[in-house]
Amino acid sequence: MPGAKVREGQSAPEGLARQVEGPAAPPQVCFEPDLPPLHTNTMSASNWFEARKGNPLFKRLFGKRQFQYKCNECGELHQGSPSFSFKFPTYYFDVPEAERKDRTVASDDLCHIRPAKDDDEGNEIFCIRVVLEIPIKGADAPFTWGVWVTQSKDSFEKYVETFGQDQSSLGSFGWLPVDMPFYNLSDAGTPLEHLECDIQWSAKGQRPKAYLWEGSHPLSVDQREGISWRKAIKIANLANHAFSGRDHLV
Repeated sequence: MPGAKVREGQSAPEGLARQVEGPAAPPQVCFEPDLPPLHTNTMSASNWFEARKGNPLFKRLFGKRQFQYKCNECGELHQGSPSFSFKFPTYYFDVPEAERKDRTVASDDLCHIRPAKDDDEGNEIFCIRVVLEIPIKGADAPFTWGVWVTQSKDSFEKYVETFGQDQSSLGSFGWLPVDMPFYNLSDAGTPLEHLECDIQWSAKGQRPKAYLWEGSHPLSVDQREGISWRKAIKIANLANHAFSGRDHLV
């Protein structure tokens, strides 16, 4: 109330008294009474946030949370970020079942597919299993896909040769066949779309990670920019439905 005056002997309203006596002290924002407020000069902003990391209310407002969702397939509440893995690469199932014993060598991490007898070009396929992560905004862990990528013969042989060692300083190029629900945009009966990716090999006992090249495909965009909780739930439920009863998933 600019210009207001208080007569002698008259008490001023609380708000006006502050204007006469000086500005009110800034409000103190503190989630825990025994910790200094943010406004004090004795604690930096970074230390203030660090001190409150364990506070449940602070975690809910500012921190990342554990992902959870209700499965449309089984009706259960799943705790933790979704994770789906393919037991074999899609090319494995392109080989007629009667020929797989002779033409394929597969494990949990490696797959080598020999060419068919009538394949004049003698095409071989080399694959390794990798992890592809998609950040979930606000979640403490990503949406994880265990997928297979193709490798050149040289890269595959080097990967096999160093498999029992720390491979974290190594890497390779790969092609990812997009066979995941929601991201598979190929028409039924047509070849799958393949995306280029860089493969960062990992420490002993850990699978490599795939980083897609920048592009406009939804999978590439989502790995680069992350997805919302709602989208993560939608994809997880699509995957649960698509994978129900399939024996080639881990």
